[in-house]
Amino acid sequence: LKPPLVSTSAQSMLSTASALVAVTLIVGHAAPRSSVPKTVARVTPSTSTAAASPPVIDISPLVSPHAGGAGDGCMDEATVAAIRDACADWGFFLIVGHGIDEQMVDRFYEQKRLFFDLPSEVKERVRRSADNSKGWYDDELTKNKVDWKQGFDVGAQDGSLDERGLDGANQWPDAAFDLPEFEPTVRSYFAEAHRVAMVLVRAMSQGLGMPADHFDSEFDRHTSYLRLNYYPLCPRPQDHLCISPHTDAGAVTVLTQSNVQSLQVQGSDGRWYDVPPVPGAFVINTGDVMQVWSNGLYNAPVHRVIAHEDKVRYSSPYFLNPNYSCDYAPIPSCVTDARPSKYRPINWGKFRMARFAGDFADVGEETQISDFEIA
Repeated sequence: LKPPLVSTSAQSMLSTASALVAVTLIVGHAAPRSSVPKTVARVTPSTSTAAASPPVIDISPLVSPHAGGAGDGCMDEATVAAIRDACADWGFFLIVGHGIDEQMVDRFYEQKRLFFDLPSEVKERVRRSADNSKGWYDDELTKNKVDWKQGFDVGAQDGSLDERGLDGANQWPDAAFDLPEFEPTVRSYFAEAHRVAMVLVRAMSQGLGMPADHFDSEFDRHTSYLRLNYYPLCPRPQDHLCISPHTDAGAVTVLTQSNVQSLQVQGSDGRWYDVPPVPGAFVINTGDVMQVWSNGLYNAPVHRVIAHEDKVRYSSPYFLNPNYSCDYAPIPSCVTDARPSKYRPINWGKFRMARFAGDFADVGEETQISDFEIA
C-alpha cells in the first residue's frame, strides 16, 4: 500500500524520531483491531496494514475553524477513522496539527524545571497529603511500588481550578518560591491541553457511532488534572522503574514529554514498544473510562516508564476526567445481542477517591474497572 500523503511540516516533526523507532504518520487511516465491528462507526473502515508502533495522526482537520465537533457527527471522517482504529489497536497514538503553541510549551517546560530545581524543603510547603491529592510529592505508588520520580499535580474541581472538591484543592507556589510565572503558565497550558482532549473525546464518540458531542455533558464540571513529572538520574535503572506498568483511570490522556525515550506501551503480544518523543507532537492514550464507555472496543493500554542513569526526563500528562457525579457504563452503540454489556455502571467520584488512596499509600489491591465486569 502507498503511504498516505502528509504535510511537509508534519514530516519534519518526525525526522528526529526515525532513528529511535519506526512510526507511521497517518491522515485518516490506521490498522483496526479485528474486534471492532464495521457497524459501530459511521466512517469507512480502514484498509491499511497494521503498524509496528503507535501511529502519528495529523488532527488539524479536527481543530480548524470549520472542523465541527458537535452535533450529529460533523467531524472529519478520515481523521475520526484513524483515531478510532488507533484506540482499538494500540490505545496509544501521537498527534500533530493540534494547534498548541510551541513557545507556550517551551515556557511550560522552563517553569517545570525551575520548580523541581528548588530545594526539597521549599517544595515541602506544597506537599500533597492524604486528604488533598494536589501538590508536590516524591513518594507516589504505582501498583504499590514507589515511583522513581517527583511530581506536582494541579487539577479541576467541578470544572474550576479555584474550587475545593472531593480530592482537595490546588496548592500554588507562593512568594517564597520566587516563581511568579509558574501559576499563569501552568493555567494556560492546562486550558490548551483540555481543549485538545475534548476534541479527541468528540472524535472518539463519533468513531463509536454516536454524535460527536455525546459525552460533552459528562465533562461540563470535569475533574481533570495536570501532572508535572520530573525523573531524576537513577543509579541502578535495572532495579527501578520511574512508573510501574498501569492503565490510566480517566477518559483520555494528553502527554507532553521531553526528548528522552522512556515511555513504553505493552502490545497485544505482551511485548514492550517504545513511544518515542516526536518534536511538536503529543502522546495520546485512552483510559479506563473510555474503555468502559466503548464496551471494550477501545483499549486502555498498559504502559510504563523506564529509568535512566545518565538522562534526566520531564513529562506532563493531562488526565481528562469526567464529572464526579458521572456514572459510566457501555454506551448504546457498543452493546448488541452479540456483544452484551461487559461492565456495570461505575461512579467516577467513588472510583477516583479509591484510586488516589492507592497512589498515596499501600492499601492492598488497587481498584480496577475489572472489579465491575459482568460475569
